[in-house]
This record gives sequence, C-alpha cells and structure tokens, in this order.
Amino acid sequence: MTYKAVMCLTGRLPGYVRAFVTGGMTLRWLFLSAALVVSACGGGPGPSDRAPADDTLPTGDNGGTRKIGNPYKVAGVWYHPEEDPTYDRTGYASWYGKQFHGRKTANGEVFNMNALTAAHKTLPLPSFVKVTNLENGRSILLRVNDRGPFVKNRILDVSRRGAQLLGFEKQGVTKVRVQVVDENGRAPKRRRVAKADSPVADGDAVHFVQVGAFGERDNARAQVRKLRDAGVRADVEDVRADGRQLWRVRIGPFRERNEAERTLDRVMADGFYEARIFSEPK
Repeated sequence: MTYKAVMCLTGRLPGYVRAFVTGGMTLRWLFLSAALVVSACGGGPGPSDRAPADDTLPTGDNGGTRKIGNPYKVAGVWYHPEEDPTYDRTGYASWYGKQFHGRKTANGEVFNMNALTAAHKTLPLPSFVKVTNLENGRSILLRVNDRGPFVKNRILDVSRRGAQLLGFEKQGVTKVRVQVVDENGRAPKRRRVAKADSPVADGDAVHFVQVGAFGERDNARAQVRKLRDAGVRADVEDVRADGRQLWRVRIGPFRERNEAERTLDRVMADGFYEARIFSEPK
C-alpha cells in the first residue's frame, strides 16, 4: 500500500501533511487492502474536510467559516461570544487530544491534535492568541477554532501539541495568560485601559504596571520587597478610591505601551498574576 493511500484512508492528504516525530505515529491501517482504500477514499476529501498540518499554526479558511456566534447555554451557564480585541486574561488552561482528533470544530474546521490550535468559550472563530504558561514562562501562538472548555475556572483548551510546547502535557492543567493578537503575534494598537469607555491614545498617555492595591501600607511595602527580590523596581503610591485609603504598588511610568507590556509579561512570569496595565493621560 502506498503512503498516499494510507494517508487518504486516515482522512489526511499529503498536501496537508508534514511528517514530524512528536511522540510517534503508528500507521495502524497498513493491514487493510488497497481495494478498501480506494473505496473508502473515492475522489478524496473536499475543502471542508481539510485538517491543518502537524506542528503548524493554521491560517486561511481551513475549510471552516469565520463566525462570532449567538449566545449559547451549556450545563445551565450562558456564554455570549463577542469581538474583544483587548482580551487579556489569566486563568487555567487544559488540553484535548485523541478523543477529538479528526472531528469538526465549532466553526467547521477539522481538529488536529498535533497542530497549534485551541478552544475558547467566547472569542470569534477563528482568533489568534498568545498563550503564556505562567509556571515556566513559555509562550506560543495558537489559533482558536473551537468552543470550550466548559469546566469551572478554565479559560482555554489547547491542542495536545500546544500543551507539549507550553510544557504542561503531563500535568494536564496550568495557569496561563491569554492575549488576543493577530496571526503574526502582534497585539492591537489600542488596549483596554483603566476606564474602558474612554481609551487613551498611546501618544497622549503614560503607562504603569500595577501589581496590587492594598488597604495596609505594610502589605504594599512587602510586595515591593518581593518585586525587588525578583529584580524589579516598584514604588508605593497612596490614593483614595471610593472613600477608602489605598496603597498601590506600581512600576513605571512608561512612555510606550509595548514597554509596559514587556514588563507585565516579566512580572507575571515571576508569579505576580494580578498585575495589570493602567494608562493615564499625560
């Protein structure tokens, strides 16, 4: 039996397949006859049956459709898909693989557990996200083409290959930061700021990384010491908010938003998961 015939029977055409040794591929169909291959494959899969190649970040339509989707309900919980170019969240990610390999995703693409894809409950399909494993600092880009995970406290399901590259395949779940980007990994020019209804253009603003706001000065100072031990300089500022006295721990100011984002990536990788960027008029 030819390689082409084997690939056809398993639902994958050579034009969409590159051979990688990523845990081993067993051609379990070799015992079948060539006649069975021909009858099973016919004229070959159509465009809607294409699966992304192994180890790739899929681009283009991949046989699916772009969709935001209507509100939907799973296990008594309503989800509301929407465009969110400023999406930037931390939470837990899990992964999925063999059970769904070769099946259609929520937007009609074919899931390949060895490609760089992911599932999210509300982002448009497809979307691209930068995913950072906050336990080891590894980051990769993934294409969101499916819905899920519908498990409490989990914000993303990644493909098995995504979990391997992020370094959490064996443990199953890890804490991550998920940021919407384009297919080249670039973040939107405007990000959500402290007041979401009045964004500040980058040239008119200064940016801070706020690591926390505390009701006790000593707690804020303790946070500054932890940051100093991690090699980051931060300051304590006292402010009043909603009639309360607070001490906030901030890094900055930064003139450029991307400087603040690089600092945010660093402090989150060091375990300061509640850090956020705040942009304020000059």
